[in-house]
Amino acid sequence: VVERIQQLVKNKSVILVGNSVELMHHKHGKFIDSHDIVVRFGRAVDSIADDKEDILGSRTDIWVTGQFRAPIYRKRKKEFTHGKFKNTEILLNRCRGNFLIKNWVLEEHLPKDMPYTQMWTDQELETLWNGFGNSLYSLKLRPSAGFLTILYFIREIKTHKSLSIIGFDFFHKSVSQDTYDERTKSGKGEADPHSWHLPLYTTKHSAHDRNLENQYVSKLERDGLLKWHLLSDLKRNKVKYTGWMKGQKIIRSVAKKSPVSKI
Repeated sequence: VVERIQQLVKNKSVILVGNSVELMHHKHGKFIDSHDIVVRFGRAVDSIADDKEDILGSRTDIWVTGQFRAPIYRKRKKEFTHGKFKNTEILLNRCRGNFLIKNWVLEEHLPKDMPYTQMWTDQELETLWNGFGNSLYSLKLRPSAGFLTILYFIREIKTHKSLSIIGFDFFHKSVSQDTYDERTKSGKGEADPHSWHLPLYTTKHSAHDRNLENQYVSKLERDGLLKWHLLSDLKRNKVKYTGWMKGQKIIRSVAKKSPVSKI
């Protein structure tokens, strides 16, 4: 129900906090929390609940998740029902890597008691991506959760006073796996991770079109539709790992066409 989110953010400043590895080299927590509505993605609500508030901020007014990160709701259920996430709205991103599987029901792969507002239907996602000259049914690149959420606020919500993004570099920055290899004794990923939670990728190539998303969001900023707080630049290079995932579980991302595909 889009009206629910429209009412929540009406006349408010909204900031979308991406998961760039470069975020961990800055302390933008107070700046992030200064906005009326803070939107976070995926595993961010898992780790910021512990010890990263000076870097990432403390509030989460909206959490965007797909089926892969949705189980975090079970892990943090007490916080969602009675704790710091009690008033957090959940936006469901249906985009995933297994659109070609017939008779596959996404809802069966979500926590059964997790309340959420759906951003786009499968048909809407396909129509949207077709507009960029792509198809979700061709096993090619698919839109990222961050990109889809930016489009959702601009095209569907529209009631916010301002829209800002931070921690978005559209996969230009990454961390070398060699720097945290002690956590991956059972095997390394196929590519260096670009998200600060350091997922182990099972494919060498990104699932997303970094150039398309970067260029389109740059145009949105030029058109005055959002403010992009760029941390440094959009050059493709490595960011030093300083141990921010110490004690946290490293998760393997499965990106294949199968019923158990999790992204």
